[in-house]
Amino acid sequence: MTPEEKVLLEQTLKLSKENNKILLGLRSSARWSTFWSFVRFALIVAPLVLGYLYLEPYLGSFMGTFKNAQDMLQSLR
Repeated sequence: MTPEEKVLLEQTLKLSKENNKILLGLRSSARWSTFWSFVRFALIVAPLVLGYLYLEPYLGSFMGTFKNAQDMLQSLR
């Protein structure tokens, strides 16, 4: 192996180690991004679902009252 080849091989090794470090950082960043997107989704959807489940009985009685009022108005016409 000539000295020039050895220098080129060492440079290639150095660059491949740098690339590997960058790729590992990108992979870690992608994992954290996925995790935080699930957290953000849960923070948006969970209150909506829980709010619906909590308010649904009240909305049902309100809709019943509204329907009765609507029927009463229809009978007055």
